[in-house]
Amino acid sequence: MTTPGLLVEDYNGQDYLLTTESRVGVNTHRLVVLQRVNGQWKHLNRTQESACREVLIGAFVDFFVDICRVLNSSGSDWIGATAPRSGRSRTRRVSPLKPLRAV
Repeated sequence: MTTPGLLVEDYNGQDYLLTTESRVGVNTHRLVVLQRVNGQWKHLNRTQESACREVLIGAFVDFFVDICRVLNSSGSDWIGATAPRSGRSRTRRVSPLKPLRAV
């Protein structure tokens, strides 16, 4: 599986995509925000993109914290059991993740 980025729907049903974009001629990437307009992804202007990027990163952090809570509360025995086995290593019990605290 691959992911093009973080897809977020706002309270009005508008879709936004937080993704990375490579810079032409430079070996770096930057975070960009795209908005779905009439079925196509469009770049936002700089002011909108900056504000929206911060909100989307906040949504990502909230989602990640929720994942940590689920993993912490559901136990971790199944994680070790699904890891591929090889002749060189043993499957170990994975300790539960601790949820992040919002600042």
